[in-house]
Amino acid sequence: MNLQYLFQWMMLPVVLLASCKDPVPDTGFVAPDPPAEVNDRNLISLEFYSRLNDETLFGPDGYQPVVERINTTTSALAYFFDRSDAWIGQKSSVVDIALKTKTKSFFVQNNLSAASVEGTGIIVRPIINAFEGFVAPDTLFAGGCTLIAPLGQPVTVTLMTCRINGKQQFRPLVNNLGDGLKTNRVLIGVISNASAEEFGRYLKYNLKDFRLSLYKPGDSSSDYQLFFLTPLNFVFRGAVASTVGTVPMYECTIEYLR
Repeated sequence: MNLQYLFQWMMLPVVLLASCKDPVPDTGFVAPDPPAEVNDRNLISLEFYSRLNDETLFGPDGYQPVVERINTTTSALAYFFDRSDAWIGQKSSVVDIALKTKTKSFFVQNNLSAASVEGTGIIVRPIINAFEGFVAPDTLFAGGCTLIAPLGQPVTVTLMTCRINGKQQFRPLVNNLGDGLKTNRVLIGVISNASAEEFGRYLKYNLKDFRLSLYKPGDSSSDYQLFFLTPLNFVFRGAVASTVGTVPMYECTIEYLR
């Protein structure tokens, strides 16, 4: 038996095994309805700060009101700051907020220029050992961290974020998630209004065992809306819009169903 034939024979089981993944049905995937009754003991609170447009989050007025809120309101498991851009040679707003609130900060970039890095900051209270994420060069950046949600019984959850501007990001997102949604991975971010409907259709025929929820406030001038992509054992239960200082904030609630 020559070496080329032997190599092809050895690789055959691997190819067959990779092709046995359970496909999405031709009719697409539809998540089962969640329970109508909400279990208050299993609710996760998240605060998402965003102008829902392409502007930088923090203007000249700064972020002191955000610091004061985080220091006095401790119910949120994590805080997300969409477009809290970092400028080269300047103090990072999210890092400074974390220092003033004695929390830990992370940053997920969206775009990189010669002068700044566009992205989303994340703040949490526990010490995090590892930052998780994936990248499709020049297309998609997603990242976050794993922590314990203090629910009725402690639950491990991975909170991740990304910003979606177009359909070129759909495939790398699905490819990188794979079966990751079965491991309590919750993705929360913003998506352009022009992409939201097509994103739902793409997921329906290319991903299984997920729930997608979209939230857009009553302000019709917003260019973006929030999206929540979760495993079946989580469900988005709603958001309350408010303003902290001059910064729009959405207090989001996600329920763990098991």
